[in-house]
This record gives sequence, structure tokens and C-alpha cells, in this order.
Amino acid sequence: METNGLGPKGFPELKNDTFLRAAWGEETDYTPVWCMRQAGRYLPEFRETRAAQDFFSTCRSPEACCELTLQPLRRFPLDAAIIFSDILVVPQALGMEVTMVPGKGPSFPEPIREEQDLERLRDPATVASELGYVFQAITLTRQRLAGRVPLIGFAGAPWTLMTYMIEGGGSSTMSQAKRWLYQRPQASHQLLQILTDALVPYLVGQVAAGAQIIFAKDGHFALEELAQAGYEVVGLDWTVDPKKARERVGKTVTLQGNLDPCALYAPKEEIGQLVQQMLDGFGPQRYIANLGHGLYPDMDPEHVGAFVDAVHRHSRLLRQN
Repeated sequence: METNGLGPKGFPELKNDTFLRAAWGEETDYTPVWCMRQAGRYLPEFRETRAAQDFFSTCRSPEACCELTLQPLRRFPLDAAIIFSDILVVPQALGMEVTMVPGKGPSFPEPIREEQDLERLRDPATVASELGYVFQAITLTRQRLAGRVPLIGFAGAPWTLMTYMIEGGGSSTMSQAKRWLYQRPQASHQLLQILTDALVPYLVGQVAAGAQIIFAKDGHFALEELAQAGYEVVGLDWTVDPKKARERVGKTVTLQGNLDPCALYAPKEEIGQLVQQMLDGFGPQRYIANLGHGLYPDMDPEHVGAFVDAVHRHSRLLRQN
């Protein structure tokens, strides 16, 4: 945590800490807001920057990641930046090949099929050094942000990564990965442990490199457990009712979310009304506004701007009343 003008690595002093204060449960003048996938294909400048190289080459370029992270902040008064990266850099660092197939998404040419395939994986202790490019991107971005807003880091949970590694890509049913849980419980534990042993130093490394907060996403099925697990922020998807979520966790945790991203297809006035309902449900404090999922590529940047402005405007009104 930073105390004086410069942080532990000589980072610039933070000018807008509303997001961090909300995360820590302190009073804020308004509700902070950011968007999952705010650095994404809905922005023409993002598409232009990304056109030059393939997806994972972009992830490995600190300069490109920094530029993509900063683009949405030039357009919108967001209260946090989130580093441009991908959860699948971790399986890559464990030695698995991952390609990004246009129109289909990530693909593993040789997924894990048998227990002996686990022997192909690298030692998880080496993962953090393999992912030095992410740490460099974080440090560079923190410097270039010049204290404007905090920078969020992230990683995929062990189960999420396990499903990709076994299914060979995204899956709506995850049936292959779940089959492992039932038919190969010990090997499943072994794989989840490998991933955990890779993720812990990776996340610690992100914080050391300058990331200021990490959150649990889609955890509504275990809200109470998460609230007691020591997380400061729990992100909710749009299927959860804000008032009920608040009743379940009380005032002990900051909640984040949870507007249905598809609401951004609505006219701007209606986006304002939907934001108002959402803010009324969560209450003015211990809350960070976001979408319940990432922004989709065909969304209009102006509607994203309307969402951000509506959060700031309505949350200030809420506090006055």
C-alpha cells in the first residue's frame, strides 16, 4: 500500500483512489466504475493496434499491452485500468501450445487427454519467470498511468484453466473436464494443484510489479464463503439480484457488478435508468460498478461512455439524498 508521493517502486502518487477506497470499504464521494474487457475489440483504436500481430504476440509485448490498457482511459473517465493480458498465458507458460483462432477463440492443438499428459507440463515453479513479460507490462503501465487511476491485475482460477486445458478450448458444458473430476479424481487434484502452484507466485508477482488489486469473478454460488475467505471484492454476474447479494454478505465485502452487458445495446436514456436501478440495489458504499461480464465486440463505445457517466452522475445524486 502506498503512503507517500512515491510507492515502493517509485511509482507516481495515485490521484484518483476512489476504486481502492471502495474496495477497502472506505467512504467514497461517488461509485467508482470500470468495465470488464474495457480494453477490447469494441474500440476501433484497439482493433487498429491489434491488427499488426497475432494475439499472444501482443500479450508478450509490454509496449503493446500498455497501449491497449490505456486506450479506454483516453475515451472514458474510468476509475481503474485493467492490464491487457489473457488467462491462458499460464497454460502456455506450463508448456502447452495455445493459438487464437479467428472467429472461434482459443484452441489447444494438443489438449490434456490422459493422466500421463500431466508429465508434459513444466514445473509450476518456473511459471512466474516465464511470465516476466506480464510483469514488465504492469510496471510500464503503472508508470505511464502517472497515478491517474489504480491498475488491476488478474488470472484465471485453477478450475477455469483446467477446463481449457482438457477441453482444448472454450466449452459451454465442460463435460470433458467434469468427466475427469469423476473418473480421475486424483489426477484432477494433481492438475489443480499444479495450476495453484503456478498461479500463487504469478499473482504475487503481479502485485510486486505494480498491480493494485485482484478480484474473484462469478462467485455468487459461494457468496458467503467468499465473503469469509478474506476477499475484499467479489464480482457478481447479472443473474444475481443486488439487494439479495447485499443481504447475503452484509457490509463485510465490497460487491462489484453487475449490469447485463447486453443492456448497453439499449438507448442511452434507458442505460441511465438501468444503472439507477442497479445502484439503488447495491447501495452507495462498499460497491464498485461494472458489467456482469465483459464488453462484446459489437458494442458502441458511446453507449459504454453513457454507462460510465450514468454511474458517476446517479451515485453522486444518491449520496446527496
